[in-house]
Amino acid sequence: MELWFVFSLSTAFLWGFGGVLAKVSTPKLGMARVSTLIFVVEGVMYVAGFLLWRTITTIDLGYALLAVVSAILGVTAYLFFFESVMEGQVAVVGTISAAFPCLTVVGALAFLSESPTAAQLIGVGAIICGIVALAYEPNPQSHSAVPHRSLIFALLAFAFWGLWSLTNKIVVDKIGAGNVFGFYLVATTIVPLIYIWYRSTGDEPSKVDPSWTAWVAGASGLAINVFGTFAFTFALSMGLASLVVPISSAYPIVTVAAALLLLHERLNRVQVAALACVIAGILMIAIIS
Repeated sequence: MELWFVFSLSTAFLWGFGGVLAKVSTPKLGMARVSTLIFVVEGVMYVAGFLLWRTITTIDLGYALLAVVSAILGVTAYLFFFESVMEGQVAVVGTISAAFPCLTVVGALAFLSESPTAAQLIGVGAIICGIVALAYEPNPQSHSAVPHRSLIFALLAFAFWGLWSLTNKIVVDKIGAGNVFGFYLVATTIVPLIYIWYRSTGDEPSKVDPSWTAWVAGASGLAINVFGTFAFTFALSMGLASLVVPISSAYPIVTVAAALLLLHERLNRVQVAALACVIAGILMIAIIS
């Protein structure tokens, strides 16, 4: 078994289980404490990643600014994802936010003069149809209904991660993956601190004395997601993108399976069909890419 395959498969499992741990810990900690964990845990890990894999090169000011914006988009999308799992089912909201590759295809067509294939466009259509189906709930009192607030934040994460993936592609090509980790350090400092201030002055209910297991689950979920990012980077450096991307992009399957088996989340038939539609669309885009 080749090492790139091990890293790719590890990425899918790490990102998938990271989403489940986020669902377990976020409602218990509250967003202010989660933001604090992002500041501490991800900040330390991105410093380590930058020191380990940086390259000495001259970086154009324009690309440096784009790298900062891209990193801020990515971290903000992550916070939106955490907001979505406060009340929503991670099997649903996690899959919606993970569908952002369809925006990358549209952005590449509009701004990078790339030409998506017919299969990729079908994948985009499948994702859009699936998201619409997931967002529609004729009976808000149903046990499988997802709160509107969670859907809104999941869609925001979907949009911000789509913009992040498009801008990140540009900056990685121009300044190198290792150097990009340095800009993530900037984003994981600025964005969580602003969010901590916003949440501490807002109307978030106080989470009195969350258990140590909630803290451990929250920190572990963040660390697992960063390790997934590192594993994805190693996989791309060793294997073909056309093989690495489809395996790594399968992480919503892990999230859905874990949410149903471990968290006992309940889905209706329409949601199951919609989830299958979104996951199929993600895989179609990834495999063809």
